[in-house]
Amino acid sequence: MSKRWIFSPPNKSLQTEIASKLKISHLLAQVLINRGITDIVSARSFLQPQIASLGDPNLLPDIEKASVRINEAVRKGEKIVIYGDYDVDGLSATALMYRCLKLVGGQVSYYIPERLEEGYGLNADAIKKLKAGGADVILTVDCGINACREADVARAFGIDLIITDHHQPGQEIPNAYAVVNPKLKTSQCAFKHFSGVGIAFKLAWAIGQHFSPHKKVSAEFKDFLLNAVGLVALGTIADVVPLLGENRILTKYGLSALQYTEIPGLRALLDIADLSSTNLDAFHVGYRLGPRLNAPGRVGKAGIVVEMLTTTCSERALEIANFLDQENKRRQDIQVDIMTSARKKVMNEINLDETTAIVLADQAWHPGIIGIIASKIVEEFNRPTVMIAIAEDIGHGSARSIPSFHILEALEYCKSKLLSVGGHAQAAGLKIHPDNISEFRQMLNSTTSQRLNKTDLVPILNIDAEVTLSMLSKALVAELARLSPYGEGNPMPLFAAVNLKIVGQPRRIGSKGQHLSFYAKQGDVAIRAVAFGMGEQIERLKQNGKTCSLAFAVKINNWMDGENLELEVKDIKFNNE
Repeated sequence: MSKRWIFSPPNKSLQTEIASKLKISHLLAQVLINRGITDIVSARSFLQPQIASLGDPNLLPDIEKASVRINEAVRKGEKIVIYGDYDVDGLSATALMYRCLKLVGGQVSYYIPERLEEGYGLNADAIKKLKAGGADVILTVDCGINACREADVARAFGIDLIITDHHQPGQEIPNAYAVVNPKLKTSQCAFKHFSGVGIAFKLAWAIGQHFSPHKKVSAEFKDFLLNAVGLVALGTIADVVPLLGENRILTKYGLSALQYTEIPGLRALLDIADLSSTNLDAFHVGYRLGPRLNAPGRVGKAGIVVEMLTTTCSERALEIANFLDQENKRRQDIQVDIMTSARKKVMNEINLDETTAIVLADQAWHPGIIGIIASKIVEEFNRPTVMIAIAEDIGHGSARSIPSFHILEALEYCKSKLLSVGGHAQAAGLKIHPDNISEFRQMLNSTTSQRLNKTDLVPILNIDAEVTLSMLSKALVAELARLSPYGEGNPMPLFAAVNLKIVGQPRRIGSKGQHLSFYAKQGDVAIRAVAFGMGEQIERLKQNGKTCSLAFAVKINNWMDGENLELEVKDIKFNNE
């Protein structure tokens, strides 16, 4: 699918000011401007994030109340249960709080609901079960902000419920002992976009402060927090929250902490993913570590991940890491089958010229995998997508959207056809009776067609600057690396170069020839380019004399211990086409 290139307007005067004051290139200065960083102080702190710049945890609502109650529970030997979630954010938050409370001598256990049987968040049956097990305090991580009925159940059982969550609160706030969420109206916290594990980290920090008479954590606890940022990086990157502000600091330091971690479970995970001697970046977490941690929650039981992240036994950690690797391979096999099936449905059953939202359903699909497939269908066809796995009399749905479209609002419009719905602007979950799927598809297309036009359905590439190949160098790549870690809110810089000639013989690479390798030349400069997933374009590239424009990220390829400049192509536009 051809893409629409949107160029950020260059701001020459501001470029010059930032470049001269910070002694950086004009190109890096322009990328900062494109990210909304337009003053010297902000630019300096972005390029040199400091852990000392993290905000005081006590600015979060109810956090002092929560930490005092937890410390009291520890002193009295009361039973504390951490109630987490089955995704990477919830699992890493559960592990962080468990390790924290064990460090201070707490009588602590954890509970992770099962995705298919219990669904997301607090449920009344689990609370009853935990009460029967003697729970005095339930501490939620990464869930609970909309659990109003469940909070009443906990209160009726005499359980002190402490909710820590980062999701958007509804009209009604649960009547819990404490509710810690930066998005509450009572929050004094300037930064609102933490992940669940980011808030767990803040609570752990506050707990450490309350264990010390001087509001300054002990040396042992400080070491714990500095190591715990590795877990924070895992959940923050995997949950696709903006890697800006405090998240940027936590992730930058967290990736380093992760690389040198002494937590047996993380060491085993790095070994299994073949990353033990790699300089970790957000890509490694998002595409190598995250999927392994997510796999059991998708196709089995996620609690074993917390066991791996909290065990002190290296042998057990390695055993679980191997199991996660196998579960991830099983997830990948299921995913390939569902993706093949979904693509066939799109190609054979849908007229894309008349469809603004894709709704697909099948009885053979695994409900734990369809969210991944929905994202891939959006990526390929650039339309809001709902994937529904039908089991008996219920359809479990996962919805994903294009950047400019609020999918949850559209689904709320279709509420009459749904059994339940919840989520965010870009991702949501739903349940539906199979008999209603056809009408739901029509209703969703009706609302999306009113809000989206043809241009919205063309994928966008945001280009940071037009460059010449002669401007690119290894030194520039090293300088641009100061912008990392990349992720939501801080994408990898993209550039465009025009009037390029394809030289030499382009070739297909990859196990199935799905990728392209070729050389692009401009003036006297030729640089190797790799275009992932564009193998079918080879004949167009081979036509002699044809010039083109490329949109790309610039990288260093370290293959076979060499260091060569390389263009990672995101799109190709051929001149005169």
